[in-house]
Amino acid sequence: MTNIPIVAIIGRANVGKSSLFNRLVGSRQAVVDDAAGTTRDRVQAVARWGKHAFWLVDTAGLGPAGGRDELETGISEQIKQAAESADAIILVADAAVMITSEDRQAAKLALKTGKPVILALSKIDTVARGAADDFINLGIKDIIEVSALHGRGTGDLLDQVVRHLPPAEAPDQSDRLRLALLGRPNVGKSSLLNALAGKQQALVSGVPGTTRDVNAITVKYHGRELEISDTAGLRRRGKIDRGVEKFSTLRTLGAVASSDIGVLLIDAGEPSAAQDQHIAGLVANSGKGLILVVNKWDAVDKDDKTQARYLRRLQANFAFVPWAPVVFTSAATGLNVTRLFELATQIDQRRQTKIPTPALNKLIESLVLKQPPAGLKNRRPKINYAAQTGTNPPAFALFASHPEFIHFSYRRYLENGLRRAYDFAGTPVKLEYRDKRKTKA
Repeated sequence: MTNIPIVAIIGRANVGKSSLFNRLVGSRQAVVDDAAGTTRDRVQAVARWGKHAFWLVDTAGLGPAGGRDELETGISEQIKQAAESADAIILVADAAVMITSEDRQAAKLALKTGKPVILALSKIDTVARGAADDFINLGIKDIIEVSALHGRGTGDLLDQVVRHLPPAEAPDQSDRLRLALLGRPNVGKSSLLNALAGKQQALVSGVPGTTRDVNAITVKYHGRELEISDTAGLRRRGKIDRGVEKFSTLRTLGAVASSDIGVLLIDAGEPSAAQDQHIAGLVANSGKGLILVVNKWDAVDKDDKTQARYLRRLQANFAFVPWAPVVFTSAATGLNVTRLFELATQIDQRRQTKIPTPALNKLIESLVLKQPPAGLKNRRPKINYAAQTGTNPPAFALFASHPEFIHFSYRRYLENGLRRAYDFAGTPVKLEYRDKRKTKA
């Protein structure tokens, strides 16, 4: 299983969290894959720094508080969720402003989590030398002075962050297949979990109410253990509901990171929303398998063309993950519930696929001969050879001259050709293009 660590940026409002986030993920050295399907509020991205990859999550969103109690509650919730799901925490404070009680509270709570905490002093370019010395009193050992505007200190900050992170590749020694039920509130995740628990061959265990508000069951399907987690409880009612919705990303990312396959539930009675696409993007960019489940299908008035129309609309909305299978289910009636067991095990097998190097190169050669890559004058890309570099998900390196000129549409053409030759339904496929001139023999 590939686990991508999570780094949360926290702090009170207006200290420069979002500016720092944008600087870190926009840095030339930190190559970023944006979550596909995100149309608003860019609050997370997969960042790479050196050999490390991690989710960087901006927990911005608490605007000016309506009252002190609301702000303190928001900070507490922010830190709590960071403690539950993040591997490291960046606490941002404004170097141009004296330490506030909110800064002290945030630092105290962050340190109590036991997670690595790094203090990023923002807007350092606006203060006199030595003005930030007082922030030592917050009790955080690692302090980095940064300027999001000019990029000062951001490399040092990233160096310090990755020093605290576990390896991006964390092998799972067990044979258990882990599924995460994902989706907006009230789409039927808990009902589907209960239906799955009632359809399995043997119930192994039940683990309700863990610290991350995740209910989990472990079942056996044809002798294979499947752990199915319900990420219910992401939304809480109350005055800070809008702010907490931003922080729920941490829990969703945590559930995705600890799973092999994401099962995204969509309410058949409601059109898919940007949030559904957003979650699908998180799963795909994490390299995990994905199943789209249209739940509550029994409640839809249907004729003989209803399902086909719905499927066309759904495929258009999720065009960035055309490889994800779609299942129409009803947790209430049990429609296609056991189909999820079958699909999950099939996807897991596909994610372990290994293609022999000669067969892989023969396929790539035939695709290139059929349609060579376009390029500029005297700068035409040439793909020389390919090799598989990993599984779970399947990953391939294509060695080429001038790979920077290979258009994204051509990269999609090669991926589609690979998928036609080998069944990779349900899983992303990673294709990395390397410059042959920079590759040592």
